[in-house]
Amino acid sequence: MRSGRQFGTAYACFLALAAYQDLGLLPPDSPRLVQSLKWLETPDGAWTNERAVKIGATNSTAAAATLLRQLSIPVAPVVGDWLLERYHPAGGFLAAPTAPLPDLLSTATALHALAGLERGFGHLKESCLDFIDTLWTNEGAFHGHWGDELLDCEYTYYGLLALGHLSL
Repeated sequence: MRSGRQFGTAYACFLALAAYQDLGLLPPDSPRLVQSLKWLETPDGAWTNERAVKIGATNSTAAAATLLRQLSIPVAPVVGDWLLERYHPAGGFLAAPTAPLPDLLSTATALHALAGLERGFGHLKESCLDFIDTLWTNEGAFHGHWGDELLDCEYTYYGLLALGHLSL
């Protein structure tokens, strides 16, 4: 949770758990982490990062599903369905139901969460690989989306994460 905020985000919970795991520890109050995610669940079967938002987001949903799975909390099958519904026909995944174009962050996090949930996405493999290829540059990096002109290490990480899941 950010300093001065009453509530945290799904992504902050995910990062907190990862930090504890990196230290070989469990969070001191895992049930509270799970409880905080309940406030971020949306009516459409996903999660958001802000309590006032009523439509799920791919990255928040992937973070919440991964965190719950890491804590051995069952994740409803509807979560995997919701993530698969974010697939864009041109390849890749959308950040939210109303997003106009897929992006690399949403693609990587959706694939990571789906793999962890053991949800099949083999039927999307070729189109996702084609999408990722459109973001690759011969400079050895990835763009975040089709309109992105900048290259940075974050999107290169997401490109490699997505490729890793698609190579299995």
